[in-house]
Amino acid sequence: MKDLIQAHKKLIKTAKEQMGFSDYGMYWLAFLEGGLTIWLLDRIFFHWLKF
Repeated sequence: MKDLIQAHKKLIKTAKEQMGFSDYGMYWLAFLEGGLTIWLLDRIFFHWLKF
C-alpha cells in the first residue's frame, strides 16, 4: 500500500510541475473535476435513464 501511495504522490507532483500549478491550483482543479463528474453522473442517471 505504501508503494501505491508513493506512486500517486509522484504522479501528482509530476503533473503539477508539468502544468505549472501551485498546490492551490491543484485543489481547484480537483474541485472542478469532481463537480464535472457529479454533473455528468446526474445527467446520465437522472435525465437520460430516468431513474
